[in-house]
Amino acid sequence: MRFAILFALLPFSALADGRVDAALDQHILPSLARLADSTAALAGSEDCAPIAAWAQASDAWQAVSHLRFGPTEVDIRGFALAYWPDPRGATPKALNTLLGDAAPAVADASVAGRGFYAMEFLLFDPAYPASETRCALMHALADDASATATAIAQDWTDRYAALLRDPSNPTYQSDTEALQELYKALQTGLEFTSDTRIGRPLGSFDRPRAARAEMRRSGRSLNNVVVSLTSLQQLAQALASQDPALAREIDAAFDVAFARADEIARIDGGADFSLVDQPQNRLKLEVLQQNIDSIRDLLAMKLGPQLGVSVGFNSLDGD
Repeated sequence: MRFAILFALLPFSALADGRVDAALDQHILPSLARLADSTAALAGSEDCAPIAAWAQASDAWQAVSHLRFGPTEVDIRGFALAYWPDPRGATPKALNTLLGDAAPAVADASVAGRGFYAMEFLLFDPAYPASETRCALMHALADDASATATAIAQDWTDRYAALLRDPSNPTYQSDTEALQELYKALQTGLEFTSDTRIGRPLGSFDRPRAARAEMRRSGRSLNNVVVSLTSLQQLAQALASQDPALAREIDAAFDVAFARADEIARIDGGADFSLVDQPQNRLKLEVLQQNIDSIRDLLAMKLGPQLGVSVGFNSLDGD
């Protein structure tokens, strides 16, 4: 009896947890490899306006944008790839500096002038007409993004994945801590999509803010929501892989959100969220936001406790 009690008190790190392996092998590492490959393809393009290659690489970033820990935090790599929101409008100023005669190297420039959002300005904003200087900067930004994405993916493969797989290190001291990190990334991604990707352009009923929508210039605001949700569903499925009934319930909740997104896509102004200016159509975006919040609530009530995370856990509190 004494040994049984002692075994019950052993830390969970003594038992391997396949959900961490599932998250790494089915979601994180393949998604980061796609980011590295797509940014390399973007950097390899000789086109001065490589819109298709940029869009593919941007999607690959959206699919990992919730992984804001570990290698993405090193040397502010995440911000170097994606500086958004930009509440003070710093990106045009940073780009103008990079287009100037005394431009610094891109790697030494402000993060506001680097990454996918800066490239969107160059590709879609009429303030940046085609020129040799713009073309050269586009290539430099693509090279910089490729180097950053490759560094993130390599760091995960060479070092960081092992910390999560064998959590007996100063970073993660138990399987529960590793799972909590992944759960926090999942909930933070959903929260960012609801509160920022959708919440910023929604503004208020009396004062909608369509101009604050993510990547509105390229008409990819709704696309980014869908890409992010698709990726977050993969992570949720990996973390729920030991409970098939819960996995089906999670899928059903995501399906509701995807159906709403499909409906919005068929509305004029749905792609760039300019529909927020139309009260009747604005409601559809509000409902999508509520659908995403329902997913968050479901995960908090049912998945979080399975992973050792309390129902009241705040995914952005930094704990």
